[in-house]
Amino acid sequence: MAQGIMGKIQELSEERERILAREGTHHAETGDRSRIVQIDHDLQVLWDLRRREMAGENVNLKEDYYDRYTVDPGSDAPGR
Repeated sequence: MAQGIMGKIQELSEERERILAREGTHHAETGDRSRIVQIDHDLQVLWDLRRREMAGENVNLKEDYYDRYTVDPGSDAPGR
C-alpha cells in the first residue's frame, strides 16, 4: 500500500508544480488558487496516512483517504 500512498502524493505534487509554473508565467486559470488549497490539504492528509503506515498501522488508501473533519466532524470531534 505504500506505493499507492506515495503514488498519490507524487501525482498531486506534480499537479501542484504544474499549476504553480502556470501562475509563474502569468497564465493562471480561474480555479487554480482554490485547487492549490485543495491539493495542499490532500497532501497533508496523505502524508499523515504515510506516517501512520510507517508506524505500523494498517492503512487503506481507499477507505482512509478522506478527511472527515471537512465533511462532518462526527460526535467524537474535539469541541463537540
